[in-house]
Amino acid sequence: MQNTTRKAKLSEIFSSFQGEGLYTGERMTFIRFGTCSLGCRYCDTPQGICSQKNCRIEKPAGSGNFVRLENPFSSKRLNEILENFSDDTISITGGEPLEQSDFLLEWLPTLNSEKRVLLETNGLHDLSLQAILPFVNVVSMDVKLPSSTGRAAAWDEHARFLGKSMASGKETYVKMVVTSKTSDHDIESAIKLLTTVNKYIPTFIQPASRTLKFQDCVSAERLESVKRLCGAYLHDVKVQPQMHKQWGVL
Repeated sequence: MQNTTRKAKLSEIFSSFQGEGLYTGERMTFIRFGTCSLGCRYCDTPQGICSQKNCRIEKPAGSGNFVRLENPFSSKRLNEILENFSDDTISITGGEPLEQSDFLLEWLPTLNSEKRVLLETNGLHDLSLQAILPFVNVVSMDVKLPSSTGRAAAWDEHARFLGKSMASGKETYVKMVVTSKTSDHDIESAIKLLTTVNKYIPTFIQPASRTLKFQDCVSAERLESVKRLCGAYLHDVKVQPQMHKQWGVL
């Protein structure tokens, strides 16, 4: 019989404080999947855009020290590594985890059932989301604003994705990265998307962080205007930078 075991290409596994969204400040184990086909211009994890030969594993957990193990990883091998991480929550992030949804569908049912699973995703792969939703507790979805990302609009994909997440009853929140190039038209389109699905979805306006290749950040005045516009229609809106950048942690 043919071996159909799925394997994942990972970028890193580590323990740190969540720096974005509803659970900011909570320590959790991060599993960063090592592929993403989107390539947003403000991306702060370029190692997640392409497959990596090796994955770096924090050892011991929380130490900031790493060893490197060769990709790809089976479910069994990943679970053995996770035995060394005691955090209650596992953040599945990237890159884009749902681009490796076949592995997620095989691995997640084998994960310790006492772990809470937070999925961080670009909100484009609704069919993949639907398949793994039974094994996920929290969905953190990016609303990709084309004037921020430099990529094509994905409003229909976002609508399908967000609708399925909300219909499942899973805790869901969204993030919108803004830069000095972010247009009011895109903000208005995002508001239309969110009010159509549910205006009470917690919404985080995230100013883009500077990277070696990206310096197009946003002013405090512009953040205030974006928040004011969103707040006129949405019930729960906050401005929140990537706090792990502020804290100087992973």
